[in-house]
Amino acid sequence: MHIRTLFRIVVIFALSIGLLSGCSSNSQVKNELNYGTVSYSPSSTGISGFYTPPSNLPNEPAGTLIRYQKVTGVPQVPAGATAYRIMFISRTIYNKEIPESGYAIIPTTKAPAGGYTVLSWAHGTTGVAQICAPSLFGGPLMPGLSNFLADNFLIAATDYEGLGTSVTIHPYLVGQSEGQGVLDAAKAVRQIPNVSVSNKVFIYGHSQGGHAALFAGQLAKSYAPSLKILGVVAAAPATGLPLLVDILATDNGIESEAVSAAWAWSKTYTNLNPSVAFTPTGIKVASKYVTSVCVGALGGILLKYPADVIFKSTVSKNQTVIKIAQENNPGNSITLAPMLVVQGTADTLVLPMLTDTYIKTACAIKDSIDYVHVPGATHATVVTEEAQPIAQWMQAIASGVPNLSTCNSSPDYFTGPSTGIS
Repeated sequence: MHIRTLFRIVVIFALSIGLLSGCSSNSQVKNELNYGTVSYSPSSTGISGFYTPPSNLPNEPAGTLIRYQKVTGVPQVPAGATAYRIMFISRTIYNKEIPESGYAIIPTTKAPAGGYTVLSWAHGTTGVAQICAPSLFGGPLMPGLSNFLADNFLIAATDYEGLGTSVTIHPYLVGQSEGQGVLDAAKAVRQIPNVSVSNKVFIYGHSQGGHAALFAGQLAKSYAPSLKILGVVAAAPATGLPLLVDILATDNGIESEAVSAAWAWSKTYTNLNPSVAFTPTGIKVASKYVTSVCVGALGGILLKYPADVIFKSTVSKNQTVIKIAQENNPGNSITLAPMLVVQGTADTLVLPMLTDTYIKTACAIKDSIDYVHVPGATHATVVTEEAQPIAQWMQAIASGVPNLSTCNSSPDYFTGPSTGIS
């Protein structure tokens, strides 16, 4: 065989190996991204391997999808809709790259031209422990889920930093962390293969999630400029954090949330030691239970501990704690998107007066807010009673109807079901 011919054969063979090797490498990357399909089982417990992040995170922007896993048989997901667990890149308040988990639900209907509009859902308090992640599908999902899927919204839902995929503690009621997760989940679902998703996003949250939604709205322009935020909805949002600090050592009625927040803050902020807020008994109890059980169980455990046994009496005067509470109280910067805030009049957890106060603050900085009091609705029922009106408000805003801001009204809210079309 001529030496030139032999050389050509060797080169072609080498190139072929290289091409095949390249395809194999791409396939491996795709296989790592796609974590297959699993069936939901109510008897399964613990954290599956899906939640263990890669040893080296990809050097990619926040919101980059790391992996996804199709989950079948989730009871609350309507027939025909597709549920996924997702893992994506987010960032801590100190700008450190972290993995974060969540879920996505794809409607049964075909994506419209330009792709599905994303509804990024922020869940209420589940706890600080890793096992309290909603993407484990062991508890309630988004209220009114069927309504929003029927309206052709693709649901993105973060677990929040530290829940599910746990490399840090969950920074409970730390607005920047929550808001970034809400926005990053919206970015991540756009990368699920073979699903057409637009950059149009509604943000919606309840309770702790209302707090997260408000912060996501405030952060959106600077943190997620690639997203077009159409509107922000907050139901009974957690506000009035400075007041929470004022009553830490005296009020037992909110002790589960207060203990969770104080412990999470002391483990999130580098300038806050647990001993500032907690007594030695409080440190012992919080360190044992806050990151090991979810909110219901934690509340039961804390019933036998008076607040002044858990918290130091000086905590409400500590300037570091006060500053952190103020920074994590929503309404400190403007939200450019139109907003809808709904508040039940019979809510005994997030008191209407707290939301009223937040509204006055947000209106003063020129937010556009349709604020609605829902007569007789409790903290739990406001999201189910208002599911359809909230969906109607989103549809109206998406179609170009101007927001019915009540900021110039006296009083600055309407009583009754919201529509956004008045």
